[in-house]
Amino acid sequence: MLLIGVWANRNWILGNWIREVQLRSKENFQVWWVPSVFAGKKRIENLLALPLPTAESYFFSYITIFERYLKRNPAKYENRSIVLFPHAEAEIGTVQKQVETLNRAFAIYFFCSKDAENLVQNGLAAEKVRLAYCAVDVDCVASPTFDRVEKTIVLASKFGWRKGLSILPEIIELLPDWHFVTLGRGWDTFIEETGIGSLPNFSHFEFNKSSRTQFFSECKIFLSLSELEGGPVPLIEAMAAGAIPVATKTGFAPDFVRDGVDGYLLEINPTPHEVVTAILKAELIQKASTNSNVNLLTWDRITSMTILDKSRILVSTKDSA
Repeated sequence: MLLIGVWANRNWILGNWIREVQLRSKENFQVWWVPSVFAGKKRIENLLALPLPTAESYFFSYITIFERYLKRNPAKYENRSIVLFPHAEAEIGTVQKQVETLNRAFAIYFFCSKDAENLVQNGLAAEKVRLAYCAVDVDCVASPTFDRVEKTIVLASKFGWRKGLSILPEIIELLPDWHFVTLGRGWDTFIEETGIGSLPNFSHFEFNKSSRTQFFSECKIFLSLSELEGGPVPLIEAMAAGAIPVATKTGFAPDFVRDGVDGYLLEINPTPHEVVTAILKAELIQKASTNSNVNLLTWDRITSMTILDKSRILVSTKDSA
């Protein structure tokens, strides 16, 4: 099977996905990088869609990449491809267009049940749906080097419009006895413009495996305010490390956070006071649940799922020959 990713995203979630799968079964998978997601953002994209090597089956890490190659050579890719569906957004077209495109794939790997259910309700063949979610790295566990610190909150993400962070400064001010730590790229302008960098209860660090281990091991609560997600992946990483989640009902948060048991769920676009209320409730949870399903989210699981579908595609193509 040829695993197709975008070179620029090779160290991001979708690039890491195909590298982790290929690492676990090199005899089954070959990785191939393309230069773009082909979402129509740049004219030069029309010149960049070079042919892919011929394989018995394909795994596309984004729907618009599959759509581009499907249009150019339907016989090569139709019903012989798996498509990863991280989350819905405008660049992948209307729901009807998504359904039309994905019904021509063999299987679709969804990050969350909500997106899968929405597309099935709009015509996607249910037998093509796989709830892949994502995986927690094997080294993403609580470290005994660090002690859990009460009244500590961590947010981890690349800064962006869909992360719902405009209310964060007010939340920080409403909880002066809590310490907030943010991890990730692109925060500098926001921190400078809002002035939160000068607050005594705020810190920001680069996101890497070292900082992830430390702050997910130390924090009491992991906070996600996102307006749109397939994951967020740091949510399950933080839960695996023992943090208690407070998260908006985006992506797979409702699939893994049992409201009032594992943590608390918020409506999308909550008010600062609603977030504070949830944080104070979550503080009363003594420790993260040891029965969390996030412990089942491994790269071995996803690799086995992909190998099985690879075999199914091979049988299907032989039967149709």
